[in-house]
Amino acid sequence: MNDASKHDNNKTLDLSAAEDFASLLDSYYKLQDRYTALFKLNQLSQDCTELDVFFYQVHHIIKSLMVAENFYIVMYDRTLSTLEFVYHVDEQDETPQGAIDYQEFRGSLTHHVIKTKEALLATPTLIESLVKEGILDYVGAAGMDWLGVPLMHEGFVIGVMAVQSYSENTRYLEQDKELLQFAAQHIVSALLRLQDHERLQNAVASRTSELMQQIREREKAELLQESLFRISELTNKTNIDIERFYGQVHNIIGQLINAENFFIAKYDKDSDTVNFVYYVDQNSDNSAKDFVPQKSADLYTALVIRRAETCLLSYEDMYELYRQGETKKPQKKTNYWLGVPLIHEQDVIGVLVVQSYSSSVKFNEQDAELLNFVSHHVTTAIKRRELADHERHSHELLEQQVKQRTIALEEEIRQRRQVEEMLKHSASHDSLTGLPNRRVFLELLDHAIACVKRKPSCEFAVLFLDLDRFKVVNDSLGHHAGDVLLKIVAKELKAIVREKDTVARLGGDEFVVLIEDLDGRSEVYDIASRITESLAQPFTIENQPVFIGTSIGLLFSDVRYDNAETMLRDADTAMYHAKDSGKGRYEVFDASMHQKIQDELSMEADLRIGINNQEFVPFFQPIIRLHDQAIVGFEALARWQSSMRGFVMPGEFISLAEETGLVTDIDMQILRRACRQLKRWQEMGKSQHHYVSCNLFGNHFYNPTLPDEISRILDEEGIDAKCLRVELTERVLLEENPLVLANMQALRQLGIKILLDDFGTGYSSLSYLHRLPLDVLKIDRSFVSDAHLKASNRAIIKTVVDLATNLQMATVSEGIESKEEANLLANMGCVYGQGYYFAKPLPAAEMTQLLD
Repeated sequence: MNDASKHDNNKTLDLSAAEDFASLLDSYYKLQDRYTALFKLNQLSQDCTELDVFFYQVHHIIKSLMVAENFYIVMYDRTLSTLEFVYHVDEQDETPQGAIDYQEFRGSLTHHVIKTKEALLATPTLIESLVKEGILDYVGAAGMDWLGVPLMHEGFVIGVMAVQSYSENTRYLEQDKELLQFAAQHIVSALLRLQDHERLQNAVASRTSELMQQIREREKAELLQESLFRISELTNKTNIDIERFYGQVHNIIGQLINAENFFIAKYDKDSDTVNFVYYVDQNSDNSAKDFVPQKSADLYTALVIRRAETCLLSYEDMYELYRQGETKKPQKKTNYWLGVPLIHEQDVIGVLVVQSYSSSVKFNEQDAELLNFVSHHVTTAIKRRELADHERHSHELLEQQVKQRTIALEEEIRQRRQVEEMLKHSASHDSLTGLPNRRVFLELLDHAIACVKRKPSCEFAVLFLDLDRFKVVNDSLGHHAGDVLLKIVAKELKAIVREKDTVARLGGDEFVVLIEDLDGRSEVYDIASRITESLAQPFTIENQPVFIGTSIGLLFSDVRYDNAETMLRDADTAMYHAKDSGKGRYEVFDASMHQKIQDELSMEADLRIGINNQEFVPFFQPIIRLHDQAIVGFEALARWQSSMRGFVMPGEFISLAEETGLVTDIDMQILRRACRQLKRWQEMGKSQHHYVSCNLFGNHFYNPTLPDEISRILDEEGIDAKCLRVELTERVLLEENPLVLANMQALRQLGIKILLDDFGTGYSSLSYLHRLPLDVLKIDRSFVSDAHLKASNRAIIKTVVDLATNLQMATVSEGIESKEEANLLANMGCVYGQGYYFAKPLPAAEMTQLLD
């Protein structure tokens, strides 16, 4: 080879080496860029504290490594099976909002990565192939490259990170996939840490908000308490005049609500006039002195007086009242008007009013409730203030009379003696009824016992009374009504007994009577009978008739008694025997009553044995469709086949079972056995469309597991829920306990219908009928008995049937004992009935024969 050729070859080798070196240098810089980017990604996972910033920075770093103009991160919640796009940048698609059902992405590239847990580099060719194979339902932009990697934590996919390209000039390579997988490993731990941090921050913020709300409520309560205390303090300050007193009341109320425009009006019922005793109004220079008493006819103040209730009125409300002719035309500048009555001993004595002329000041129900609450204390303060002023005026007048006449001194002494007598009376008498209290009665009874010890012929008697349904009155009408009733009973007792006899109140609804100097025991029986008859009559409380009745224990004196406490104990025992015998009666104590207590203890022990031995069985009474006398169902009634006592009827054990709480176990035994028997009849083809109705004691409905227990019995016995009905009495509905309502609704959801037993014999409000999930009203036998002869019973039955019809409930009449009663009830619209006219309660075997 000549020199020229050698020179050309050397030149070619030098050029190739330079190109290789440049390529190597470019790869080195790219590799350096990638390590730098990954270093930044690792540093970002340590330093970043906000998710939004973190996602943005991750995108920025990925863009430095590859083409990532279209990039998103989606989080997968496998518990809720949802996807959420936490970061999304795409030049063609909008960002999906909120959590999305995972199933909606079935057939997508994202779904494929989550399902396979593997990274996917999807070229147009691969996408087309996967669509043809049915793996993807994807239809996207032509020529799109898509690269997605799973975000893995503890072997589970928690999300997907993906890039995509809509340009044919940009294609992703395997090294891009490896790079994106490597980046995904670095961001998972940081992502979880930031998510935990964000959840912690949200929890702290929520708890902080909750605590701040509690603090504000506590501050509000403290302010209210302080305001009431200041009003109470004002009442005791007799050295300030009445106008200043009203002004300070205004100042206190102004700290609770906006009271820039405020007035107090007093109402005179006799003259039907309103007198503005305090008046402050931003649009008026008038004060209370500028007003004279005026007729209340069309004043808004009069509206509060007439209704005796709080009135919260907007301008539109006021104008509507004017349009209806109830009030005068409102001023256009009035925006809101709030008035609450000042009520003393059920009489409206005045009105407390705030009003607003600004649209920015609006009163609401909370303001009304607050002002109404304060008004009670203001009423008390005003009345006490008036009383204090009156007493002060009387005292001043008395001092003048003392100066004029010396006889005034004697009057003062007499008044002091009266006060002393009143104090003595208060110490020895019940504050509510004015009757002697327990201490005084025991002293009188001890004295009577001592007299009998000295002279056995000085016979006396003790009557121990307990009102039968007093708790029902208290629960349904309130304690105020109960107090009124106790006063009436005390008055009735004093009117019935002789003048020399002593009536005392021991406490609660218990009264005692000491009858001395007896001519014969018939006197005591006569008094006990008259008390029983008198208290059996209805009393009118708050315009509502109330029936109570009383049970009386009667005890005659005996030389064996040494102290009053022992006599009261035995009289109390006799009273409980009167209650056990049906209430509304009296029982004379004898030694056998102690034996009855022992018998009850023995009965309780046998009841427990009977429950353990499954000795309680259901007797079935048919429920009849009245128009064709077809059997539609059965009421399951408890009977006790005792191994110790033989066959026991419910009247002998139910009351004791209810008192001891054992009735709940008995109910469940009867319910299970009734369901089991109904299943047998169904299998025999005798009862395909019948149901069984079981009684549940009220305490069942305070048990949160009741629906689960009944559902388990139905499953175990193979009975459909629609074949079971449960009966409860009004007593369990009195308190309107949320748990009772929840249990009733749960039973309804199972398909079990609920019957209200003995309807009309309780004292609860009818308002619960439209609020509680009831299906059937059972008309009590007391209304059905002789209904064809008693117009009053027919009226009650007709009312109940109409009420049930309007509420879309069925009715079942109990205790039908004659053809006349059955026909009458059918004609009055009652659909179903039961009673001895059709069949008495029968054991399962006899009921099977009846079905045949």
